[in-house]
Amino acid sequence: MRDRLERLYREHRQGLFTLALAITRCPNRAEDAVHEAFARLWESSARPSDPVPYAYAAVRHAAIDLARRAAAQAKAETASIYNGSAGTAGVGILATDTEPGPDEDAITAEQQRRIRQAVDALPDAEREAIVLRIYAGLKFEQMAEVLGEPLPTVASRYRRALETLSRRIQGMVEVPRE
Repeated sequence: MRDRLERLYREHRQGLFTLALAITRCPNRAEDAVHEAFARLWESSARPSDPVPYAYAAVRHAAIDLARRAAAQAKAETASIYNGSAGTAGVGILATDTEPGPDEDAITAEQQRRIRQAVDALPDAEREAIVLRIYAGLKFEQMAEVLGEPLPTVASRYRRALETLSRRIQGMVEVPRE
């Protein structure tokens, strides 16, 4: 089981993290959600035939739990949402490991910013569909299993999200490729 989980993590870590980040909106909580989910999977006796959607569902549930706990804690403390921690405010789900350097084209940086904003502005269910399909690379059947929704619902949610994104980022200037 250990080898199976390690392989699953190595192959899907970015998609799992991106899903958790789309839900929690905080990189630290997203990391915690992935860790918590894999700890639960390690202790679980379940042996699903397709472990990929099972792992995504576990991360999704852990991220939802962490987001709820964080919201309840913030409400109880009546403090600011970020409790003074700099750097987490405004982090988009499409954040990359490196920020555009000075040699990056300004138009490309603006396009990336607009895409991040457009994805972040989607309703939660549509954002999850985009993340699971585009960033995690799951098939629609796997997405339906992760989300616990019928396949047609997941497919139409994904289509709506794409249409919304298309409208929001329409008019972007294409960057010429050399």
